Amino acid sequence: MHNILRQFGNVPITTSVLRTVLPPRTSFTHFVSSLVDANQLIRIKRGLFVVSPDISGKPVNPLLVANSLYGPSYVSYGTALNHYGLIDDVAQRICSATTKCAKTYTTPIGIFEYVLLPAGYYSVGITQVRGEDYSYLIATPEKALCDMIIYSSWVNLRSRSEALTYLEEDLRFDTEALKTFDVHILEDCARFGIKANSIQQLIRLVQS
Repeated sequence: MHNILRQFGNVPITTSVLRTVLPPRTSFTHFVSSLVDANQLIRIKRGLFVVSPDISGKPVNPLLVANSLYGPSYVSYGTALNHYGLIDDVAQRICSATTKCAKTYTTPIGIFEYVLLPAGYYSVGITQVRGEDYSYLIATPEKALCDMIIYSSWVNLRSRSEALTYLEEDLRFDTEALKTFDVHILEDCARFGIKANSIQQLIRLVQS
């Protein structure tokens, strides 16, 4: 059984996939529940599982789980900024953007929050992380920062200096990284008019 489950590594798997690889059982649902009880599978939500690290030999990847749990979605906000090493704070939630209804899941591996964004704006600045046997979608650093600004209702940047203060004091952001930022992604984000002035101040800061 361990060898059968180990082949999935840390990639989330559905009940239908499990049916194709596990031996037939009179009560398949009960059998899967017994694997969860034995800590061989971790149930993320109904019908979605990940193999226990004790079996797979790989740690559960919350960013990979985030894409599988609810979609379409991409990892963003503070979760993405922390992933890139741009902020030190480790968020209590794994935050993603979606074009579907906002949703929050509480799971054995963490809390996953999905924030609704307009479809046009949503599609800007998404990149794919590829591993040996997996991939997931995540915001570029530029898009993740714009998402943070848009998501935070209290943020209203009216000048380049306010943008710098927001980054340094509120986010404790690694401002040296701004030298590598792609202004075109920021401009594409601003074009959709969602907190466009705040993003324009960020663009001014990046260009200075």
